[in-house]
Amino acid sequence: MATRSLDLKTELNSSMSAEALSTALQDVARAFRPPPVMRYSEWAEQNFRLPAESSAVSGRYKPWKYQRRILDAIGDPTIERVTLVKPTRIGFTKMLVAALAADAANDPCPVILLVPTDDDARGMMTDEVDPAFRDTPAVRGLMGGGRSGARERLTQRSFLGGGSLKALAARAPRNLRRHTARKLYCDEVDGMEITKEGDPMKLATKRTESYADRKIVFGSTPVDEATSVVWNSYQTSDMRVFEVPCPHCGHLFVLEWEHIKWADGKPATAHAVCPASGCVIEERHKPAMVEAGDFRITAPEVDGHAGFHVSALVSLQPQAAWGKLAAEYVTARKEGATAMQVFTNTVLALPWSTTIDSIDETSLMARREGFALQWDEVEQRWDERIPPEVLYITAGIDVQVDRIEIGLWGWSRGERWALGHEVIRGATNLTSTWDEVDNILMTTWTHPLGGRIGIEAAGIDSGDGNRTQFVYDFCGPRRVRRILPIKGREGAIPVLKATTSRRARRAGAQLHIVGVDQVKMDLISSTQVEPGNPGSLRFSECLTEEWFIQFTSERRKVDLKNGRLVTKFVRIGMRQGEALDCAVYGIAIRQICRFEFDRREEELTLVAPTKIDPNEALKAALKRKRW
Repeated sequence: MATRSLDLKTELNSSMSAEALSTALQDVARAFRPPPVMRYSEWAEQNFRLPAESSAVSGRYKPWKYQRRILDAIGDPTIERVTLVKPTRIGFTKMLVAALAADAANDPCPVILLVPTDDDARGMMTDEVDPAFRDTPAVRGLMGGGRSGARERLTQRSFLGGGSLKALAARAPRNLRRHTARKLYCDEVDGMEITKEGDPMKLATKRTESYADRKIVFGSTPVDEATSVVWNSYQTSDMRVFEVPCPHCGHLFVLEWEHIKWADGKPATAHAVCPASGCVIEERHKPAMVEAGDFRITAPEVDGHAGFHVSALVSLQPQAAWGKLAAEYVTARKEGATAMQVFTNTVLALPWSTTIDSIDETSLMARREGFALQWDEVEQRWDERIPPEVLYITAGIDVQVDRIEIGLWGWSRGERWALGHEVIRGATNLTSTWDEVDNILMTTWTHPLGGRIGIEAAGIDSGDGNRTQFVYDFCGPRRVRRILPIKGREGAIPVLKATTSRRARRAGAQLHIVGVDQVKMDLISSTQVEPGNPGSLRFSECLTEEWFIQFTSERRKVDLKNGRLVTKFVRIGMRQGEALDCAVYGIAIRQICRFEFDRREEELTLVAPTKIDPNEALKAALKRKRW
């Protein structure tokens, strides 16, 4: 009996051991089982989290329809290239970070994130990537710091499973030589400059050639049609457009700016109109339209290259409401070509197109009008025939070795006025010459409305290495008066951007970089606008023929540089260009000003004092005394 009991116990223990072993083996198999194949949009919806410090709404990521389609293309192994022509307010940065998180969790591999500048690379890592990986449980702990020095640790990360992420600046493409990657993500490719090392996008693409299953993603807001990298890339893709259905008749269409309408003077009433039936579509319909919409491939013969074009008109961000976009459009129309280009690029996600490459001085001279702001050497006084519409004045200053030239530009609600041009002759390393400049900058003139008007801001060119320190020393004590040193730079860069130049700071000044190409293109476009219309240029009768020759001294040229089309401005013959330079600086410096035209008009308007009846004054005094 005891023997039988022992056999049963042994059999039971053996059965339990087998079951435990089976369970353990299942746990091990489960641990080593690859994650389920998921679209990147599905993974992001289930796992990705938006950090509070870099998101208007933190927590679970809920991508919109067009974002889901773009994420799926980024994660699709059958698609080698993805190109996104995008506006602002579309959430591309969050899509990139979500894709990086999905890579770390599902497909760890070497990844290069290429952005225009070092600041962009550091900001992307510290402000976007690190907080997202910290707040997303599915990838928390998968990312480690870089293995190099302190500088590299800011922009390089390693992932468990053999993956890595390196954020590199296109401005220093030599960094690309040391790295290879299976995936290349490029943000704002139209803002990447060609350097002495070559085209950074082409250099980065070459670093992926050793991988048969590589992935290349280009995303950017387009800039100029002739040279846009992202637009040209989109033209070689399957060219997908986002269509939405009319909520009333069901007609599918691509929502374009021509479909947005509003009541005169009331952009807040903006709504869409169906191009098929004329149905009025209100803003409240937009979320349902976007969710029901989808991309349509317009070039199905292209394989392996998914291209997406989407505008801010379908963005569901609060600042992309149709009424707000309509208000931006109205403002841009008033401010001229530069503002319209910004609207076209950043809202409609379309490159700026122009067929005008140069302007003729003769036709501009014929447009001179009877106003002026210049020093009369004979009368020894100012000719201050300022147009009543001009409510602000800015100055652009060019510094030569033997003279300083000052262009005076007036600003009305919708137009810009070339008021006058002064030349101060004298060695520019002498204090006396700069004292004359300061006298003009401190001058105020009688405005037709009765008040006094002076120079609101001035930009002084410091690009001449012979006089750079003199410019800094002059501008430093006058910074509070918005007199700033500037330096022109070519390329697709902002019209005006502050720098952290140590040399300028030591003098108390702050150097600003001027995107000269943007302003020159604005000037060329604006000369085609008839006077009296928003965005036009008006010219004083005091401007000489030589001024117009200098003002038109450059033409726009599209050239091939290191295998890439670039736009540049080249000098016509042996013309001098000081008038053009002063115009560029005087217009660019407006970016630091806040023009409040209604308030300024009130300030400049002198109201005659009201005559008071002595008897009435006495009665009022007695009344106050009784109280």
